[in-house]
Amino acid sequence: MKRAFVVGSGIAPMVLALLMGSGAASAERLPEQVPSNIRSLSVEEIRGLWDGEGMGLARAAELNGHPGPTHLLEAARAGKIHLYAEQRQAIERIHAAMKARAQALGHQILAQEALLEAGFRRGHFVEADLARQVEDIGRKRAELRLAHLRAHMETVGLLRPEQIEEYYQFRGFPAPSAGHTLGH
Repeated sequence: MKRAFVVGSGIAPMVLALLMGSGAASAERLPEQVPSNIRSLSVEEIRGLWDGEGMGLARAAELNGHPGPTHLLEAARAGKIHLYAEQRQAIERIHAAMKARAQALGHQILAQEALLEAGFRRGHFVEADLARQVEDIGRKRAELRLAHLRAHMETVGLLRPEQIEEYYQFRGFPAPSAGHTLGH
């Protein structure tokens, strides 16, 4: 008899409780509250999802004249870019909203990845359940990328072209190609 792994079953809390233990995905330790027993993800991926990090998800924006709030605030703290008080406040709000959304989505993705992996550990999936779980993970990952890309789009509208140039110098990236208006 095939065993089915159903997402909506009572197993979800049990799986998450097991994953919140002290096991590590590698020799590197993660904070206790971070799921560390998802073998299909690296420690870096787990930490990035848990912390709401960008993980290169907004690289399309980053490399095409749309700086992101995280590195922009970093550059301002390092004294490499001058931000006016209103700009800084607006960028901090964008960053805080993006970070909160990204962390919430990252936690959801980790829970979904844990359930997917637990299903395979148990032995079998019903095809429909497997397809639904993979699609759900894909949707959450798309939402996460969108959250990061939107933050870049919101941020660029607050900047002057010379600030964007300074940003690229700080990041060590080549400036976007000639003819690109740097987000304006």
